[in-house]
Amino acid sequence: MSSVSRPRPLLPRPRLWTRTGSLIACALLALCAVMGSAAQAQDVLRPPGMVPRPPANVPQSPFNLFGGWTLFNPQKPPEQAPAPKKPPPEPEGIVYDSADAAAQGKKQPPDKFVLVLGDGLGDQLAQGLADLYVSGRTNPGVVARTDEDMGALLPEQPGGPDLMTRIPDALAAGRPSAIVLAIGSNDLRPLRDGEQMVEPLTDRWNELYGRRLDDILGALRQKGGPVLVVGLAPVQNPATSAAYEKLNDVLRAHAARAGATFVPVWDGFVDEDGKFAVFGAAVDGQRRRLRTSDGAKFTRAGGRKLAFFAQKDLTRLLSEQKPDVPGAPDGAQPMSLSDTPRRASILAGGAPAPGAPPTPAAVPASALAGDALRVLKDGAPLAPVAGRADDHSWPPRAPAPPAAP
Repeated sequence: MSSVSRPRPLLPRPRLWTRTGSLIACALLALCAVMGSAAQAQDVLRPPGMVPRPPANVPQSPFNLFGGWTLFNPQKPPEQAPAPKKPPPEPEGIVYDSADAAAQGKKQPPDKFVLVLGDGLGDQLAQGLADLYVSGRTNPGVVARTDEDMGALLPEQPGGPDLMTRIPDALAAGRPSAIVLAIGSNDLRPLRDGEQMVEPLTDRWNELYGRRLDDILGALRQKGGPVLVVGLAPVQNPATSAAYEKLNDVLRAHAARAGATFVPVWDGFVDEDGKFAVFGAAVDGQRRRLRTSDGAKFTRAGGRKLAFFAQKDLTRLLSEQKPDVPGAPDGAQPMSLSDTPRRASILAGGAPAPGAPPTPAAVPASALAGDALRVLKDGAPLAPVAGRADDHSWPPRAPAPPAAP
């Protein structure tokens, strides 16, 4: 009987992946990831020497080849820009009410004073002059007698400030070496001419207004020093700006008639197109706000720029006021070619200015002047000298022997 082989019982296969094993594997993987991230955070694991380390300012990827997944990536905070430099402090000059107040308590009191008369524009002009002069020791003191409602025509209104009646007291208190007049912004109003009213800037109005200006400038020049008339600046209102531009022509014409200096300021407060500008170049060269929000007044920087135009002429006029030269004839003063009242007309042979001392008679040239007189007066050539280049005699003459001492 043949033996029949029985099938071999199948053994159970080992289960390599069980639930417990999967949990253990996951735990090991998580532990490795955490350890890798911690090692990277503590800067334990470093890239090999052949691999360059990324710069600190370059943001890194969340996956690091040498440290696993990065849980957090601290970055260097961006560098802050240096704080801008603070601008220099604004100059703060002082405007005085009188010359005595300007000289009080100073070791070196000013010996010259500038008197500013006018309206609100004059008030800002005076402050601008004081700011420009504050840095110097020998600069003049600034005295202001201004009123917001001041003008050449306001005596027509009851109770308004009368500029003509205030001039004597202002001159006595200011003892000015030069006077700055700033009016016009309150004068664009009708004028009474008999029984009718004349509208501003008409021919009849310009004539009447010019008479007022002549009276004011005449009183200032008679009792004070040289006078500067500051023109009007443009404003935001186009119609008012156009009227101010015409009024400047009237101020300029009558200032020249009275022998005063007109100071134009219009171009300093317009843009490239000639229109009203709120911002512009200031005295320090920086771009600053020059006009206030009302479109008429000036900021502190704008007031300094307004005064800058007047300061140039003030410096010239104050420098020309020199004391009498010792040994000079009575009444003789330094001559200025730009100031006709100072006897400059005598250079052209004209009559002396009213009130000037008589000009001494011209001394005739001496008859003993000889050849010099003939050369200078008649244009005759000099006689040739032997041995000199202009001696064309032939044969050449021998030069004369030197004279005995």
